[in-house]
Amino acid sequence: MAVDALSAAKLAIYIILVQPTFFILWKHGLPGLLGWLYLNLFCVLRIVTDAMTLHPNTSTATLILASIGMAPLLFACAGILHEARLARDPRVNPKMEWILQLQFHAVVIGATVLVIVGVVKIEGKDITEATLHTSQSLVKAGAAIIVLAFIVLAIWSILSMRTRGTSDVPSYRGGSILLHAILATLPFNGIRLIYSVTSLILRTTHPTSGFLTSTAASVCLSVVPEILVVIILIVGGLRTYNLRQTVKTMTKYDAQPMQTGMQPMLPQYPAHYTQGGE
Repeated sequence: MAVDALSAAKLAIYIILVQPTFFILWKHGLPGLLGWLYLNLFCVLRIVTDAMTLHPNTSTATLILASIGMAPLLFACAGILHEARLARDPRVNPKMEWILQLQFHAVVIGATVLVIVGVVKIEGKDITEATLHTSQSLVKAGAAIIVLAFIVLAIWSILSMRTRGTSDVPSYRGGSILLHAILATLPFNGIRLIYSVTSLILRTTHPTSGFLTSTAASVCLSVVPEILVVIILIVGGLRTYNLRQTVKTMTKYDAQPMQTGMQPMLPQYPAHYTQGGE
């Protein structure tokens, strides 16, 4: 009953939290698509997972969805970091940033596939001892890679903060707000990721562990940190809802001196920030 009540509470919370993510995704447009789309998908995935938890006989599907659920929030943070870096310093090479993002996504997706394959085999019927051992190894390997990906994301975020941007760029403040939001989520993201990985491994190796049935552990190490991550990102997104419009306006302003032969006072902005609709 406690688990059902917790799932119902999470369902209600994420139904509320998913609403502003649509607005943020629309306002940030193409530059923020990589991050805010995944945050939206994460909230939707949590709604589906919690709704399924309220019904019996969905353990395998729920476990698979829980495995997938570790990735979207990492993708969201990486995408928002991408937007923040470009906003803080237009001198950053957008193509190189996209290459790094694609590499990060490929690693996390590959790790998630390993976890899903291992879970499906473990939950299958007539599994042999050798297959069970191999499947458990797949789950552990995939989980370890996801943890390493988070460590890379954390280092990437910290280095981005230490790198001096272009403070006279109008989008610098908005990019800094987003970067600070990412940094603020790192401790909570780390806690919920460690709990998710530990629970996943225990479910496949020691399914009767008392840790898995502890509501206190779930709330303190997973539910609350995860919700705090989403709220922090949403607040950062709402505070910078006009970030793209600011850059577009200043780009037009900087183009005016060129018509009279004068050199613009501010640095030029990449086309990455002038694409997309309102």
